[in-house]
Amino acid sequence: MLRRIWVWRNQLLPNIFLFFTLPVSVFYFLSLPLKNIMRFSLSDVPYDVWVFPGLMFIIGSFSVYPSIYRDYYDLRINHKVLINISLSPYGKKRIIFSTLVTSLSESFVMILISILIYSTLTSIPFNLVTFLFLGICLSIYLFILGNLLIFLSVMIDTLSVMLLVLITVFILVLFGSGFLFELSFFPVILESILAWSPFAISFQVFQKFHFTEIIDWRSLFGLTIFTYLFTVLNSYQLKKKLKH
Repeated sequence: MLRRIWVWRNQLLPNIFLFFTLPVSVFYFLSLPLKNIMRFSLSDVPYDVWVFPGLMFIIGSFSVYPSIYRDYYDLRINHKVLINISLSPYGKKRIIFSTLVTSLSESFVMILISILIYSTLTSIPFNLVTFLFLGICLSIYLFILGNLLIFLSVMIDTLSVMLLVLITVFILVLFGSGFLFELSFFPVILESILAWSPFAISFQVFQKFHFTEIIDWRSLFGLTIFTYLFTVLNSYQLKKKLKH
């Protein structure tokens, strides 16, 4: 966290510009055009209301990656900070967990700024409990996505391959998790496959709570276990990679 604060202090103006530009860009280039195409969701909810939590998931997806890319890919490839961190008296699982917490903290700052910006552009009919549960679902989702990005950053050494894989992952996550379109718009077979994605499950858990006030504890517990196992896997892969 202290290293990220130091990086922020040295790149303050570009980061502040990005933190305000990204939410506005997502709203004007995704939400507004799609609102003119789809006035209502399949459940007859106004599209700008229905899509709001999905936009928060999208913004969190974009903002969680920069620090992970810097530490686990860029600095690893260039033999800089990551090797020195690996020599610290901490286990690899703790190092990965601390990276995820730092990335999530940075991501939630951008999400809070986005909520403030969107509250001036459109109505947000959420109460405090709904916002708190949105934060829980976002945390689980970002932990899973962060683990996936760490896994790719550790395993891939070629920049061109890394970029192609990242583009594929973000297309799948953004358009195949129900953030912008309900999964029912997809063919039945594809819908059934996408519905089992951990990214889609976390969003579906929130949507179910938002519209029915029912908490899917089984899915939340399963996602938590999956996140922990993914963190353990990444700690093993990081240890194995650094040995080489």
